Amino acid sequence: MAQLPAEIWVDADSFRVSREAVLLECELRAALAVCVYDDTQGVGGLLHLKYVATSGDQPLDLTDNTLSSGLLLMDRFCKELRSEGARKQSWRVSIYAHTPQQAEMHGPAATVLDLVKAYFSDGRLPLECKELQRELGVVVRLHARDGRVWITGTPGTASSVRLAAPLLA
Repeated sequence: MAQLPAEIWVDADSFRVSREAVLLECELRAALAVCVYDDTQGVGGLLHLKYVATSGDQPLDLTDNTLSSGLLLMDRFCKELRSEGARKQSWRVSIYAHTPQQAEMHGPAATVLDLVKAYFSDGRLPLECKELQRELGVVVRLHARDGRVWITGTPGTASSVRLAAPLLA
């Protein structure tokens, strides 16, 4: 009988990279997931990035500090991928975004999504981007070793055992 891969939960504004046959997963709510896979090296990673902080259901202002923090997190994510042996010229990048149907979330979502697309578009391979606009969030799972991605439209279906990704300094 085939054994199911371990599931590793990736919290908002963090990432996880692995060479192992594990599922990296996150639940997107006003956030995006960047799934990067190097098919030549068998290395994958998932970056879970929130659009903006919220107070209740309302987004707080998107500031230069917020955008700078996102850039720094993306840079650390890419460095971790390279340290695991992933070669940038072989990266397959997929971006999955969840935007609530609230009008005030569309501006911040578009700004952060454009920033992330620009950051990862300098590779030779085209990136895939899917934005889901719905009230409920979505669950994204990446198989780190073989690059398969699953999107589930039912929040709360992520692993009942959530292993938090370590804070990377």
